[in-house]
Amino acid sequence: MALRRLAPAVWLSAGSALLLALHVPSAGAAEPKADPSFMHGAGQVVDGVLLELPKTVLEGTLEGPPVVGTLVGALAGVVRAAQKTAAGIAEMAEGFDPWGSKRKRHLVY
Repeated sequence: MALRRLAPAVWLSAGSALLLALHVPSAGAAEPKADPSFMHGAGQVVDGVLLELPKTVLEGTLEGPPVVGTLVGALAGVVRAAQKTAAGIAEMAEGFDPWGSKRKRHLVY
């Protein structure tokens, strides 16, 4: 008797899992990244230098064990801050266009 009550729940969860599996790959096909921007890169640098380390330390402290979580958060924060700062500098360098030479030119005939 209990198996008969369980069967619809199993089919329902299996159907939900199938729909989720079919829906998730389409979510990964996002639009391509926008053109590099000097100001977006500057924002990443500021975020990496000023905010990433304290944010990650706080996350590690709240989500992990008392001392170990803080240490792991500090180490992860240093790595994430360095990555974000480097990515921001690279985007600033790529987006730097002092004379407008990288703009797309439309030819008029």
